[in-house]
This record gives sequence, C-alpha cells and structure tokens, in this order.
Amino acid sequence: MSQRELTAAGLTSPRVRQAYAACDAYLQRRNSAAFPAIRVLLPPAKRPFWDAALAFCTFVDDLLDDPAWTVERRLARYSAYEQDLYRLMAGEERRPAPRPSDTGEQLAYAFRHFVQTWRIPEHSVRRFMTTIRTDLEVTEYPRYADLTAYIEGVCVQGTLWGNTLLEPQDEQSAARAAGCASFALQLTDYLQDLGEDLADGRLYLPLEELRTFGLSRADLEQAARDRRMTPPLRELVEYQVRRARGYFDEAADWWRLVDPSGRELPRQCVRLGQISLDRIERSEYDIFRVPRRVTLACAAASCAQFTAGYLRKTVAGRARGRRRTGELITPSVRPAARPAAETDR
Repeated sequence: MSQRELTAAGLTSPRVRQAYAACDAYLQRRNSAAFPAIRVLLPPAKRPFWDAALAFCTFVDDLLDDPAWTVERRLARYSAYEQDLYRLMAGEERRPAPRPSDTGEQLAYAFRHFVQTWRIPEHSVRRFMTTIRTDLEVTEYPRYADLTAYIEGVCVQGTLWGNTLLEPQDEQSAARAAGCASFALQLTDYLQDLGEDLADGRLYLPLEELRTFGLSRADLEQAARDRRMTPPLRELVEYQVRRARGYFDEAADWWRLVDPSGRELPRQCVRLGQISLDRIERSEYDIFRVPRRVTLACAAASCAQFTAGYLRKTVAGRARGRRRTGELITPSVRPAARPAAETDR
C-alpha cells in the first residue's frame, strides 16, 4: 500500500494511515501471491479499504484456525477480540492508539474505519462474526440448507462488503449477483480443498448429498488418503460442479452492475472461478489430480485477459473512489441458483 493510495483514499490522520498500513503488511505476509494481483484491479482510492476488509477477515480466520492453541484457548482469544471490535465500533476507542506491534488492534481499527466510511451495517458484521465462530464447533453439515446458512453468514457477508466498495448502480441486482458469485467460488473451493479440509477434520459437502450418491464421510476420508476417485465420488463431484456452474451463471453480469472503475475485479473473479471448474471437468471430475487453485498471479491462461482487463479498468478511471451512502442489501440466492435436478428440502 503506497502513500499515494492512502492519500487518494482521503486518509489523512497518522493514526488511521498507520492502521491501514498494518493491513497491507499483514496481507503481504499472509497471502503474498494473490493479494497484489487482485487489488490492482481497483482504483487506488479504494485499495486501502479493500485491504482493511480482507486483512480483518483473514486475521479472524487465523484466530480460529491457529494450531498453536487449543480450541478452548482459540475461542477465548476470538471472543475477546470480538468484544473489543464491538466496543470500537460503538466509539469506545482505546487510549493510547493501537500499538504498531499489535496487529490485531491495528486491523480492527482500520476495519472499523472502513465500516464507518462505507456505511456497512453493524448487523452484517455481527452476522459474520457469529457465523464464523462456528468453525470451532461444526465439522460437518447434515443438509445443504445448513451449509447455505454458513456460506451466507461468512462468505456472502464479506462479498457484500466488497460489493459496496464497488458502488453498485443497481443495488438489488448487484447484491444478488455478488451473493451468487460468493456461493460459486466457495463451493468450488470446497471441491478443490476437500482433502485438506478432511485432514483438518472438516467436511463442507452435505451429508444428505453424500448418502444420495451412496457415500459416507468415511468413504471420502479414505479416498482423500489414497488420492483416488471412486465412481460414486466422481458423480458427487460432477453434481457439485453443476451447482457451482448455476451460481456462476447467476453472477455473470455482476461486473456490469457496478461502477465502471471497479468492474474488472468481479469480472475476473467470476471468470477465474469458471476456469477452476473447467479444469475439474477436464480431469473427468478427479479433484485429486487438478491444480488446487487458480489465482490471478499464476494462471497462465488468463494473463492476456488480465492485462486487457487492467487497461480497461485504467481507462474507466483509476482514481475514482466515492463514499457510499446506501444500505447494504443482503440477497437471497438459494432457490434460483440450484441445478435443475436439485429438489427443495
């Protein structure tokens, strides 16, 4: 994050600038490959705000996943951080300013500033914090409706914050498209990360759908250990890919619904998610022999389009960055994005 970006964003207070700079430093350490490539698709005036939201979400996730601590200790640390955040959002600022060495304090301070600047509803932040906490307690989801509640509470809320930053021209339609993109990307990640998630003791494929294909959690765990697909597992993956495709189809016009200065970010996110599904399909749904992820930094097939997208974004106005005044609209994305074969439960 450059000083020019901080200035373009209207951040003049040394305390605020220090907090936003801490977000950049944290993300450089935590997610150095994809982080710079994604943020460059935004105008300089909006990049610090993107950094603040992303750094906060990543830090919270790290608090819950830190293997150096017991589950009980992680929960205690998370609960304390959550309450500190709510006090900060209520205006109870700590004195003196957050210490430069305290990453969590700095990130919370920058996130609070982002929330206030772009008028992110407090209920959205609270829903995110409440839902992501379940990562410490929930290791599987009986029904797709249960998984949907988790995705809506964690992934969709964060995507809607980003959508607000993109300044949608049609708020209702953009919110729905953003929610569908969030579902599609998350479901794709669950397929690519199946083995890793199972090794961590978590399963993000609904148990009822495993049973539909004659599978159990133990079957998936064995397949992941052996890195070997079985016919029922292949059919399950194909079914999940079709579902994710449905969400991507619903999200196809998201980029058209936001301010021209920010259109390349949703355009590229959706396109690269579709590339991930293409790779799974080309592997005949063998998720154990396809690259785990496609990122903006390393997807050779997308380099030319990425460059063209960057140029389009520049022409659209790279210095734009207005303050948001509307309400955050939470979409309902469940029914329309399901594959035709899926029935309501």
